[in-house]
Amino acid sequence: MLRAGRLPSMHTSSSSRVSAICRHVCPAPDESPQDWARQSSWGPAGTASSSSSAEGRTFPKLDVLRDFISDPAWAGKPFWMLNVLKFKDQAKYQEYLKLMRDDALPKIGAKIVFWGYSRTVIGKIHYDAVAIVEYPSPEVFFKMASSPEQAAKNSVRLAGLEEQYLIPLRPGWFHLDRAAPVPTEQIRHFSAEAARQTKNGMVGVEVEGARPGETSATLDQAADFASDGRLQSGRLWHLNLLRFAGGEGKRLYDTYAKAMGGRHGVLSRYGARSTLATECYRSLMGEVNFDQAIIAEYPSRDAFLSMGASADYMRTAHFRHQGLQDTYIISCLPEFVDG
Repeated sequence: MLRAGRLPSMHTSSSSRVSAICRHVCPAPDESPQDWARQSSWGPAGTASSSSSAEGRTFPKLDVLRDFISDPAWAGKPFWMLNVLKFKDQAKYQEYLKLMRDDALPKIGAKIVFWGYSRTVIGKIHYDAVAIVEYPSPEVFFKMASSPEQAAKNSVRLAGLEEQYLIPLRPGWFHLDRAAPVPTEQIRHFSAEAARQTKNGMVGVEVEGARPGETSATLDQAADFASDGRLQSGRLWHLNLLRFAGGEGKRLYDTYAKAMGGRHGVLSRYGARSTLATECYRSLMGEVNFDQAIIAEYPSRDAFLSMGASADYMRTAHFRHQGLQDTYIISCLPEFVDG
């Protein structure tokens, strides 16, 4: 069972704080992770899920959670928690979101910094929304998540959620105060059929190393993205989750990124810019442990598709496909940004 007592003050030393947190979050030698979880609020009504398959899908992988809380590189420091959400009942999850926004988060000095509708453009699972929450520290996050008050809210959360990624990030937007670049390249309109038929470095197998549904969009994903009415106008934020391939993967991806970035890079010429580029901790929920999270802002859906179809992008895209083992690109319509 969980040890009694309070989480230590943030003014204690790093080593003593980590030691104390471990007494809260680590099972005793003869205690299973399931027994440990029953003392927290992760499962329905404060109990662990009855299905072992729920670990890593709707409640955390307990070994990763323990490591995160006690990691001296993260302990005692503000961080952002990335939530990539797939709903089974969106109305129920919105009810949970309101409870968190109006009650639980303000009480601990946490806040939502991003929320938006989403559609998976590249990746194995379709996700419905993306949220980023800022917490004062991993210790504060755990204290909230394991509280009796959170257990009552968690039953609402589980009623609305099918599965999610939950990934701690290093915090901070990237130059939101600067104006986005003005597009200098032609941006064409893409219907669903055009998205299927036009050669594109992010769609299908047009580029060496592309793996549809994994590092490139399938034709269906491209068509669904192009026909999504909620994404038809306005600026879009594209969340890129990156896990580099072994060996030369990071170097190959960096070659791609160099061509994309900079004042005269491919992104800028299509009016796009980076708003986030940060390190990921191992995924508390979700199958893959990603190395980096990047958000690129595009002036429109058509700008993103036009860029991918350009000759300059097509010449460079193979570095991206070859450099990545796992990835997602999730298109988000920002509904709230705290910047």
